[in-house]
Amino acid sequence: MRWRTLFSLISCILFMDIIVFAQNTDRFSGQTRTDTNTLRGKVRSIDGLTVNNAIVELRLGGGAMISQTVTRNDGDFLFPNLQAGEYEVAVTIAGYEPTVQVARFNESDRMSFAEVVTIEVLIKPRREPALLAPGTSFAQDVPKPARAAYERAVARLREGKSDEGVAALREAIAGFNDYFDAHFALGKEMFRAGKDAEALEAFERARQINDRQDAVYYMFGLVMMKERKFSVAEYAFREATRLNATSAASHFYHAQSLIELAVRESDQRQRAADFEAADLELNHAWETSNKRLAIVYLQRARIHESRGDREAAARDLETFLKAEPDAKNGAAIREAIGKLRSAKK
Repeated sequence: MRWRTLFSLISCILFMDIIVFAQNTDRFSGQTRTDTNTLRGKVRSIDGLTVNNAIVELRLGGGAMISQTVTRNDGDFLFPNLQAGEYEVAVTIAGYEPTVQVARFNESDRMSFAEVVTIEVLIKPRREPALLAPGTSFAQDVPKPARAAYERAVARLREGKSDEGVAALREAIAGFNDYFDAHFALGKEMFRAGKDAEALEAFERARQINDRQDAVYYMFGLVMMKERKFSVAEYAFREATRLNATSAASHFYHAQSLIELAVRESDQRQRAADFEAADLELNHAWETSNKRLAIVYLQRARIHESRGDREAAARDLETFLKAEPDAKNGAAIREAIGKLRSAKK
């Protein structure tokens, strides 16, 4: 296999998907169905707040996924038309520990029997993730009505009530147009909702108010990465690291943007320079994360493979899997390891 094919494989595995929308699937399609059982549930954090936009997978007792949905309307989810038996309900969402809970329908010899099982899944915040987005710190004298609207917006967003939160943020901005925190929070919510143009508008307004805040450049860089505008993303992350050299996330994404530029660069000198700069940034990300940012090894594998050192790339991927044995893309990474080593022979 040619190295470009391998490099493309690794890139496809590793490239960041900023926002994923889960769609319902059902592997029982095409079968004759007489199932009428229903599983209802609600997802809450341990502090009692309902959690929207969590991915919920329904699995058979053996672990095979049969359906998937996303929590809506105060953390609720629903799986209809289920056969009797035992199921696993797996919940994942950024910032929280993955959680699995068991639900069971009783066997019945009456074909028309319908059972409804209701469960509540409690999820815990993830402890000190290594890749933390930079925070903001900018003191302003904000009018009380605008402050009250902003605090209400924050509460609604934490509850997963995006529309109410956005409306309150706009109210805060209407009351104080130079409200940095409100513009920045609005940009983040627009980005999360996939409204990139509105996100950029809000981030630019925040930057105009305070151009010394690294988090604004960081978020701007994420939007540019999503839109595959890697040159602009590289500039934004470079500014973020200049303003805050202690942010592991900014160093990491600066490295990734450099790698994306390098793999598209036809000039070999510039390509080599971009890879070298990316390598340095990955070192910074590793050190500033207290050597806990395992995804650094995924990007190092891309650099090593591009330089023709397939064994080093395979070892990097193996190191990542040792640190993250339950990685969702583990199967694809193992396949890439095998192809890297078979290409050497």
